[in-house]
Amino acid sequence: MKALYKLVFIACLIASNLFSQDKSVNDIEEISQEEWNSIVDYVNAEVTGISMRDFKNKTKSLGEEDENDFQEFMKSLKTNNSEEPIPFLVISTQLKENWGVTFKNISTPIETFKRFSPKIFDSLFFKIEHLESFKNLKLIESSEYADLKKEFLPIQQPEIIVQKIERQEPEQPVVVKNSNIQRNEKRSSYNYWMIPTLLFLISTIALFVMWRKERNKYNNLMGRMENGYAKRDNAIISLKTELRNSKIRNERLESNQKPFVEKQSKPIQARTVFVDEPKAPEIELIPVEKSKVPQILYSGKPTTDSKFFPVSSSPLSGQTIYKLNVQEDGLTADFEIELVDQFITREVTNAPDEYLYRVCNQENSNKDFSREIITTKKGLAILIDGNWVVKEANKATIKFQ
Repeated sequence: MKALYKLVFIACLIASNLFSQDKSVNDIEEISQEEWNSIVDYVNAEVTGISMRDFKNKTKSLGEEDENDFQEFMKSLKTNNSEEPIPFLVISTQLKENWGVTFKNISTPIETFKRFSPKIFDSLFFKIEHLESFKNLKLIESSEYADLKKEFLPIQQPEIIVQKIERQEPEQPVVVKNSNIQRNEKRSSYNYWMIPTLLFLISTIALFVMWRKERNKYNNLMGRMENGYAKRDNAIISLKTELRNSKIRNERLESNQKPFVEKQSKPIQARTVFVDEPKAPEIELIPVEKSKVPQILYSGKPTTDSKFFPVSSSPLSGQTIYKLNVQEDGLTADFEIELVDQFITREVTNAPDEYLYRVCNQENSNKDFSREIITTKKGLAILIDGNWVVKEANKATIKFQ
């Protein structure tokens, strides 16, 4: 994480340095959109007037309406300047009807240059000089166009400090103000430090959020592991305690029933002992305990709390799923899958969550809906309060095939 943080920091510094340098150049060269629109309108009117004068000089005579529009437009050009230029709408009104070709091929394309970027005079005059009509009329050779071009191109030289002279009354002194180049140069140092600071702050916040998420995931994982270990240990302790208590109860029950069993147990085998002495023969009675035969029980779908209820001594068609082998102590029983017919097999495989997974763990998935289920590891059920209960740690293991 520290190495990634350092890498992001270095990348931010390099990117911000390049951006600040480019931004400084753009600040020097570009001007506001409002000033740019005024300059384009001024240049548009002047270039349109130059093309109209060139056309008139090359044409012997003009129509009356063409001459009137020409004179009216020339009159308007006398008041045209970069601060109060002739708007494109006025040019359209005066020329669109009788000077439509000039308006279409010269004025209209120059008007579209307002939307171009960067706002550089070199680029503006370059686009004008590459207009098809401009090249056909050879206006680039015009001295009027050369004078117009000289008014703006020096502004684009960073070495020259351009000053704008405000129009004053004749009796007032001339007031000079610095161009936007000097003001924009002062902002370059601010751009140089502001951009990397913002990028560094944003990257710091992003990396901190990522670190917190990873930390929370780690804590949650450790918590789940500890809870799992604690549950497993508690289950083992609980099982050992229940087994020990069951054994104690069984021993007490056998000790309490022993005198009664000795009196009531049948059959009693008698053994006759003959003694060579002249006394009457004595008969000694020795009780023989009956051998305990393991009991087999059958059960259907287990309950939601992992109990086999009810149970039966014989399998039932359409119900039996499990077979329980009761041990000699009568308190524990091994169980395994015992499907007795196709109907219950289909029910079990269609809904294993209800019929199987409450008391069994699976080795594989039943995505193919296999009808054959085998028990790879028997489970253990404990008799508690008359019910056969299966703990989580004592579940059987099954396999679909």
